[in-house]
Amino acid sequence: MSITVSDSQSFLEQAIDRKPPVLPPDTPLKVAIAAMTQARASCILIAFDRQLMGIFTERDVVKITASEMPLAGMTISEVMTQKPIAISLDKAGNIFKILSILRSSSRAALTTKIRHLPVTDNSGNLLGAITGESIRQILKPGDLLQMRRAEEIMTAEVRVASTNTSVLEVAKQMATHRKSCIVICNESDNKNQKPVGIITEWDIVKFQAAGLDFAGTMAATAMSFPLMQLQAKATLWEAHQFMQDRHIRRLVVVDEGGYLAGIITQSSLLQALDPVEMHANVELLQETVAENILELKKVNEQLQKEALRRTEIEEELRLLNENLEEQIKLRTVELINTNSQLKKEIQDRATAEAEVRRLNTELEQRVRERTVQLGASNQELQQEISDRKLLEEKLHFSETKVRAVFEAMTDIVLVLNIHGNIEVLPTNTAAVYEPDCDLVSLTVEHFFDDDNPDDWWMLVQQVLETQQTLNFDYSLTVGDREIWFSACISLFSKDAVIWVARNISARKLAESALCKKNVELAHTLEELKRTQQELIQSEKMAALGQLIAGVAHEINSPLGAIRSSVQNIADFWAEQLHQLPIFFKQLSPERQQDFFALLYNSTTETDNLSSKEKRQLKKLLQRQLELEKIDDADSLACTLLDIGICNNLERFLPLLKDSASPNILQTAYEFATVQKSTKNIVTATDRAAKIVFALKSYSRYDQSGSKAIANITDGIDTVLTLYHYQIKHGVEVVRNYGNDLPSMLCYPDELNQVWTNLLHNALQAMGNKGMLKIEVKHQDNAISVSITDSGPGIPPEIMPRIFEPFFTTKPPGEGSGLGLDIVHKIIKKHQGKLQVESVPGQTKFTVSLPIEITERN
Repeated sequence: MSITVSDSQSFLEQAIDRKPPVLPPDTPLKVAIAAMTQARASCILIAFDRQLMGIFTERDVVKITASEMPLAGMTISEVMTQKPIAISLDKAGNIFKILSILRSSSRAALTTKIRHLPVTDNSGNLLGAITGESIRQILKPGDLLQMRRAEEIMTAEVRVASTNTSVLEVAKQMATHRKSCIVICNESDNKNQKPVGIITEWDIVKFQAAGLDFAGTMAATAMSFPLMQLQAKATLWEAHQFMQDRHIRRLVVVDEGGYLAGIITQSSLLQALDPVEMHANVELLQETVAENILELKKVNEQLQKEALRRTEIEEELRLLNENLEEQIKLRTVELINTNSQLKKEIQDRATAEAEVRRLNTELEQRVRERTVQLGASNQELQQEISDRKLLEEKLHFSETKVRAVFEAMTDIVLVLNIHGNIEVLPTNTAAVYEPDCDLVSLTVEHFFDDDNPDDWWMLVQQVLETQQTLNFDYSLTVGDREIWFSACISLFSKDAVIWVARNISARKLAESALCKKNVELAHTLEELKRTQQELIQSEKMAALGQLIAGVAHEINSPLGAIRSSVQNIADFWAEQLHQLPIFFKQLSPERQQDFFALLYNSTTETDNLSSKEKRQLKKLLQRQLELEKIDDADSLACTLLDIGICNNLERFLPLLKDSASPNILQTAYEFATVQKSTKNIVTATDRAAKIVFALKSYSRYDQSGSKAIANITDGIDTVLTLYHYQIKHGVEVVRNYGNDLPSMLCYPDELNQVWTNLLHNALQAMGNKGMLKIEVKHQDNAISVSITDSGPGIPPEIMPRIFEPFFTTKPPGEGSGLGLDIVHKIIKKHQGKLQVESVPGQTKFTVSLPIEITERN
């Protein structure tokens, strides 16, 4: 459970922020504050040549604000903390040593808490920085934080200010009392204050970057609202989660009445993670877990004994139940036998009484008495006879009903017992089968056929054992026909089952026909997919045909530049090849050095200067030449500027005053012209290669039909390259690509067709004049591509029809009406979404593509 040395070192590596904001010491202070705001950083490291020189934190911004120091003209080196406390990575040890350093450090006679610790290598090169937030993100001992409350570690001494206090006064309080934040409260008594907002050092940094009027802005306007509050009884784990979820570094703690109780910062949480206390708590938790495991083992053994005892009791109950059922059956048999004997005795008694009446007619008195008895007996017998007749009628009705049911059934019904006996129930199978085809007999014979591969008796045994109904299909061969049945075997009694088989030959024929139809439909679907791919490729080639004139012009332009540059080089060597040896022999050593210095300076890029900048440089050179009293200053200034001499004219004054300078300058100018021609050839070659690569990438077609890893922006840039001729004459293209765009698994060729159709429609809608905005971003596990043009928009009445095949508003011959339909199908194939928004002056198509495309059958 304890943290090992390797774990501690791993935590240390993870705690280092490898990319903190780093600026050189000559950076303007305003730029540094703006960079801190943009990076949402609490500090900026000042370094030169990777060597740490100082640090600039939020607290420094608060001090500057409190002192009302002007920012203009100041550099960050003037206000930074020089020679800050730093640590070498090889001497850092482990994460716990860093924790102890961050808690406190002594500088001069003042003890100051460190919140930013720069990290260097053994050579002193800056590697990054460690902050309380970076450590808190990697050390997540949730159990320890859940055992402590916010009220235990909060800082009860909190600096507060009212809502009508100016931001400048708040900043001065921060600087005076060295506090990282001021809590803003409503006007109330000093004991009970309800916080409504907070102003932190980070807020002061943002206000400086925004140029806020600190003296004229009240705290109620500038404070962070609504205020994130934490109950005093909340656990430190809740405070940690609260700060992490909302990306904040401070929490205001309130009591149950909502009054200010204190404040918790990242430093408070780090103090709660004391390594010694953590180790003790972990050992205590280990002992508690061990005791709980031992207790659980004992409870588990008791449960196992209880389960075994319960199993034995259940077995005894089952045996008693079986014995009771057997006794009930025996008692039922005895009662039936007794009832039969009683009925027989009643019949015998009736016969005896009749015999007594015949023999003892003279005994009138006894006859009358006996008559009364016989009358009662006679009524009982009549009632019994009536009940028996009613029972016979019901049995007859039930028999008739069952017979009618069986006569109406056309299924084969058999009763099979465990001894291999088969009883055929009389159903009306002849109503649906041919007279000469006795399927019942064939079915029965199949049970006793040794060559039958289907062991039906095994299925009967399975139903008897599982007591569950079994359904299956089987077939019988009658002549050259095969008749299919659907059989259902269900339990009839404990040692018998009932077999019901129904003819399903017609259903089998229908299923066979349906399978054939499905195969045909699958083949048709493949044909449709192949046709769609051919249509997409055809549409791509059609779009390429419309672009070919512009592409040819784009290739001819660099070819013309190459031809012109090659001609200039050829003319130079034809004219100067024989003159150069003579020229160099006539030069003195000093002039040779000047000549080669001119050639070296000719590499200065002056072609990128505007005409206005060139005129200004020429006037400056001309004034310098005139001051040196050099003749023909205007023409000489033009020649020097063409060679690339923009400054350091003093170096060449001896050459310019030499009588041989015109010839030297002219030769140097011709060499500079050759150098520029060479650069023009390289630039033109790169441009032509780029166009040819885009044309090759666009016209390629993947016949495999499988997805590939691709970058979305590469495809868009390829299409923009092909449309460069249409774009460059009046279309402003604004690209806004996200920095975190991942590659995705897709069909790149088909997506290129999507970008082609959307960009082509946008350019046509604008008439090749206006603004084209392309935005690509990564959000919600998808790539979103938006293409917006400044055209007249899509009329509302035709908006619902723009995705219909063959619908177009273009004149005949300019559009097939399939462009947006193909776009919609390709996006649907990628399981994406396509949305369109259009108002006059702005039409926006948005394509959303999921990064992970699931396979669909």
